[in-house]
Amino acid sequence: MSFPSNLPPAKEVVRLLELPALIRKVGERLTALRAERRAVERELKDREARAYLAAEGRSAQEREARARVLLAQDPEYQALVKRLDQLHAAIDVATEEKNALEHERKAIYGALVDRHAQALEMALAQGLFGVRPPAPRGGN
Repeated sequence: MSFPSNLPPAKEVVRLLELPALIRKVGERLTALRAERRAVERELKDREARAYLAAEGRSAQEREARARVLLAQDPEYQALVKRLDQLHAAIDVATEEKNALEHERKAIYGALVDRHAQALEMALAQGLFGVRPPAPRGGN
C-alpha cells in the first residue's frame, strides 16, 4: 500500500486494527518455517556424517570426495537439499511480507496521529475548547 493512504479515516482505523493479527500470523509462519529449516539442516548434517564414515579412502580428501558422490546419488539427500532451498525462499518471502505489513502499520498510525493533531490544532485555533491560543508576539 502506498502512503499517504487514499482510504477514508474509518477504513484506516479498521486496517490499523487488522494489521497486528496479520503480522502475528506471518510471524507464526516464519517460526514454523525456521523450525523446519533447522530440522532439515540437522538431517542433512547427519546424512553427510554417515556418508563420510561409510566412504572408503586412503586420505581424508578421498573419503570426502567419495562421500560427496554417495550423497549426490542419494535421492533422499537430494530431496532434503531441494526442500532446504524451498525453505530459504519461503523464509525470505515471509520476512518481506512481515516487513511490509509492519511498515504499513507504522505509516497508517503516523497518518492518523498527524490527522488527529491537525484537527486538534484547528479546533484550538477556532476556540472550540473555550480558549484561544495566544497571539504571536513580534520582536525577538
